[in-house]
Amino acid sequence: MNLNGDHLIRMPIDDSKSNHLAGFWRWVEILANGDFKLGIESLFWDDGAFWTSEQLEDRITTFFGGDDPWSVVIPNERLIGVINDAVDHQPRIDNERGWFMAQIPVTTKPDDPKDDKIPLMGLAVSFFVREHDGNHVLQYEIFHV
Repeated sequence: MNLNGDHLIRMPIDDSKSNHLAGFWRWVEILANGDFKLGIESLFWDDGAFWTSEQLEDRITTFFGGDDPWSVVIPNERLIGVINDAVDHQPRIDNERGWFMAQIPVTTKPDDPKDDKIPLMGLAVSFFVREHDGNHVLQYEIFHV
């Protein structure tokens, strides 16, 4: 596993909601492609406290339960806008960590994720935003119930 290395999602040193959203959506795209290993490697992890790719996949795809598996998708622009509008963003203050919470779009009907009528749920996840090697990176905090 290549932690805190070449696969990190790196964002400019700018505490803007748009920069952090861009990093978040890159991460969602990785997950939507089913690459949970890269999903782990693209986040910053402190002191060896990280999940395996199997643990990440299990947490996301079974969070809401039910008989049908849940899949991460990139929905249509309108639904992306709804997710973006619901983001909670707190910029870094005095070189401390910032904080960012958004919802990973998941569905049990991933065949047409752009369809406005798909059953879509948002799995809330929060990150600390921190500086690392001259960039901002997302450090996983928690999934929210």
